[in-house]
Amino acid sequence: MKEKQKGNANMKLKLLFLTILLCLIAGCSNAEKAVKNTSEDGYESIRKAAWEFIQEKGWSEPAEGNWQSAKVEKIIADENYEMLDTDNEGKEVAAVSFQDKENVVVGTPLILVDLNTNEVVGYMPSE
Repeated sequence: MKEKQKGNANMKLKLLFLTILLCLIAGCSNAEKAVKNTSEDGYESIRKAAWEFIQEKGWSEPAEGNWQSAKVEKIIADENYEMLDTDNEGKEVAAVSFQDKENVVVGTPLILVDLNTNEVVGYMPSE
């Protein structure tokens, strides 16, 4: 009876170890994938255009890092954004956001970039 309990305990311990090992492997591969997507997702010129725009406007100080660390996602431009070119309102554009430094009063604005021309077409001031 004691050997059976000992065997069950060993089996549970092995399963726990295997589960933890698989979680660690999956977590590492997801982290590598996120880094790869940021550096090789095809949005390099969009990130650069947004970074140049915030530098020209003097808005880059609260940003943590540089253009390579920017997050890019596709959105539909609407009336919630300050549009530099109203022709892009209602169209799909790239929204580029930058991580802010800790304890900043006003964050870095979200920048809208045309997906075809890589030109800045709008922004949303940060709070």
